[in-house]
Amino acid sequence: MSKGDVVASGVCFYRLLGSPAVELDGREVELGPPQAKTVLTALLVAANRLVSSDKLAEELWGDSPPASARVQVQGLISRLRRALRSPDGEQPIQTKGTGYVLRVEPGQVDVDLFGEGIADGRALLTEGRYDEGVSRIRDTLTLWRGQASAMAADVLGQWEELRLAVLEDCVEAELLLGRHDRLVPELRELVAAYPFRERSCGQLMTALARAGRIAEASEAYRKWHRRLADELGVEPSPAIRALHSDILRAEPGLSSPGYTVYRKLVAPCQLPPGLPDFVGREAQVQDLLAELNPDESRDTPPVLVLTGVGGIGKTSMAVRLARQIRDAYPDGQLFSALRGTTAEPRTPEAVLAGFLRSFGVPSDMIPPDLDECASLFRSVLHGRRVLLVLDDAASETQLRPLVPAEPGCAVIITSRFSLAGLELGRSVPLDVLSTGDAAALLARLVGSLDLDEEAESAGQVLEYCGGLPLALRIVGSRLADRSLWKLGDVATALSVERQRLDWLQTGDLAVRSSFSLSYRQLDPDRQKLFRRLALLPSADFPEWVAAAAMDVDSVERPLEDLHRRNMVQLVERGGGRPRYRMHDLLRSFALEAVAEESAAERAAATGRALGGWLWLAERAAARLPGSVLRPAPGEATRRPMDPAAADALVHDPLVWFQAEHLGLEAAISRAADAGLGEMAWELAVVGADYFDHRGQYAEWSRCHKRALGAAISSGCVRGEAALLRGLGQLHLYRDEFPQATKLLSRSLKLSEAIGDRRGMASALTGLGVVSRATGRPDEARERGQRALVMFTEAGHGLGVAHMHTSLAVAYLEMGRLGEAEAELDRAMAVCAELGDDHRTALVLRRFGQLHLARDDPRRAMTCLRRALGLLESLRDEQCAAQVRLDIGRTHTILGERQAAARVLTGASSQFVGVGNHSSAAACERLLGSLVT
Repeated sequence: MSKGDVVASGVCFYRLLGSPAVELDGREVELGPPQAKTVLTALLVAANRLVSSDKLAEELWGDSPPASARVQVQGLISRLRRALRSPDGEQPIQTKGTGYVLRVEPGQVDVDLFGEGIADGRALLTEGRYDEGVSRIRDTLTLWRGQASAMAADVLGQWEELRLAVLEDCVEAELLLGRHDRLVPELRELVAAYPFRERSCGQLMTALARAGRIAEASEAYRKWHRRLADELGVEPSPAIRALHSDILRAEPGLSSPGYTVYRKLVAPCQLPPGLPDFVGREAQVQDLLAELNPDESRDTPPVLVLTGVGGIGKTSMAVRLARQIRDAYPDGQLFSALRGTTAEPRTPEAVLAGFLRSFGVPSDMIPPDLDECASLFRSVLHGRRVLLVLDDAASETQLRPLVPAEPGCAVIITSRFSLAGLELGRSVPLDVLSTGDAAALLARLVGSLDLDEEAESAGQVLEYCGGLPLALRIVGSRLADRSLWKLGDVATALSVERQRLDWLQTGDLAVRSSFSLSYRQLDPDRQKLFRRLALLPSADFPEWVAAAAMDVDSVERPLEDLHRRNMVQLVERGGGRPRYRMHDLLRSFALEAVAEESAAERAAATGRALGGWLWLAERAAARLPGSVLRPAPGEATRRPMDPAAADALVHDPLVWFQAEHLGLEAAISRAADAGLGEMAWELAVVGADYFDHRGQYAEWSRCHKRALGAAISSGCVRGEAALLRGLGQLHLYRDEFPQATKLLSRSLKLSEAIGDRRGMASALTGLGVVSRATGRPDEARERGQRALVMFTEAGHGLGVAHMHTSLAVAYLEMGRLGEAEAELDRAMAVCAELGDDHRTALVLRRFGQLHLARDDPRRAMTCLRRALGLLESLRDEQCAAQVRLDIGRTHTILGERQAAARVLTGASSQFVGVGNHSSAAACERLLGSLVT
């Protein structure tokens, strides 16, 4: 029943759910002073019942009424009678003895409709008619306009409690309907306003969990727990503690299948290719495959731990098993090289983060805490069949967080260590190959050589190799070049005891000796190349960086030769361009070999490799949208390559950076370790262009912090200032203004000290954003004008355009629209001179905001669509998402609700993926306004 169904023409409608009010024929009646509203409220609460004059006096003045109280009450009643008299003269307030009665009919008071609507809605929910019940309750809740200040406290409390209880009933139904995403903002507000309502907190945790935001759900529980303890001195109930535990375990109904990121869950396939010439160990392979087959009767996942000395074939066996059993694990096959034989094994946090990203979990949703990260990983694997291969493990501590709890998953681990302390797992020591298997492997490796013809020599080689697969493969690589080696030559070399020990002794010494012999068979140029590969920043490398270390144009053919001899691995050949990887053990041997070169030669080769990274990365970054943060080039030595070849590599800079950003990060670390502070900071700032464009803020921060220490140690003041500006910008993106102010102010002082006007302007630009965001528009304008002068003096057109735009935003927020338009016109003129489509798009976006401020949404939409088209052509999804937010806002103003919802949903997903909380919240608020 609605108000219109019961209130006839000329009949009053009374409102108590908010400030007391009366409507007559759709118009609010003037009731007079606040005392009159208090009297009306008292009469309405006791509608159709006598309210004594003394009671009304008590409501007005408490225990101390004035002597004229009765007269004043009569005056207020008279005023109300005049206000409420109907056109036909009927009077709802009647005098009864020494009191008064307000006559009302059913449906004339909003609380009656409120109670009726709540009852109807709850009944529908009880019948399982959730959509209808939610709709009825939501409509009824619109009657609530806030608490009536003139109402008695006990009555107020009853109605408020009813409202909250029924709202929680409604939310419960909406959770059942799968509307968890849209409920999160409302539940956050509810918990903030009523922090001790356990049911609301539990509903917020549930909504976040079902939206895939496990870390946020856990954080909501922790905040609520702390508040209970701090303010009330009590602990959460067993029920909500159990809910928190269930969320962490991803119990049914508390996972995220409906969350947009997970709707089309990625099934990663990360297994490397198997060896085509794998032979032997067939009985063992079949036994281990049976162990890996899924078994529903198991309580824990099958875990195989393949152990043995270096070169025994652990990784080859693991990959063979994984590729044969992969069909039994259709939800994904994960592979990670744990680098247990290196000085810095991979941390469990880094491995888990990589696995989660491979399943489509946004970087922002991955918690930094190891235990929480492991919990989220187990939640993602819940109910899925996934195979993990963990290669070259360092310790039990490294492995424990990586092993899933799901019995439907399986794990294959390789390690040079026994890992006897690992609670789960079957240890599988790998022995050398049998004589027959070793002979079969050698036959595969030597190809066209006739082993029967050289049977005696072949027997000797097999005996000397002792069934060690790595030794046999090294022999095969030499025999592949028949002009250098034959079986008889190998047998003769191995017959010398000193050489045999180099080849066959087990453990690290055996591997090192085998590599040494393989190394000596290379011609001098290839030996130098092999040595120099150890100086590269990363074991995974493209051909051009190896050429830089060698100071030649190309080493493609020599690298192919090393690959043929199994001294490097071919990782991929994308677009016809190969990438290589050197095995960790081979890399260790190469480091020993390169130590024979002088320190000056090693330093020069390292410098060329890093200079090649810097030169090519700058060439790629030049094809990305310009950034006001990018400083002028520093003094680090670049190592150019052929421009045509370089352009072929970086013709698509996003593809190039995506493939090479890990190598670039390794180059920054190598420069920092070598004390090359100038090189480190220049590599870091050029990498930031890509990280900014893609929203990879964690990588940006990590690289800048790594380079910052090197820049400070080396006394690179300009580099230190540039890195501080970049880190300050990251804090701006996260709305962390105190931290941003600290770093940007420090950068400004450093730039002032060395007279770097462009650096000063860039720092002032960021500080101006802080001023604007923290409600200091005049300060923002002053800082912007100073930065504009400096950019103009430095001839930095991009900075000039940026500052005109920034000043326009400041004027917009101050309501000075004419000045804002003038600044945008100036910015657009500079963009035209520069031919900068990206900056033009950003200016167009601000024009759109200007038109919205002038209540001209149609013109705003024209500008915003032009901006979006330019940004999409440049593949700048971060800026495009901001424009989509403005387009969604414009659709909302125009009343185009479906179009607004579509655009805002896409933008929100983008913001969530990169951790832009404020913009994501803006989208959610607009989406919420479309629902109400």
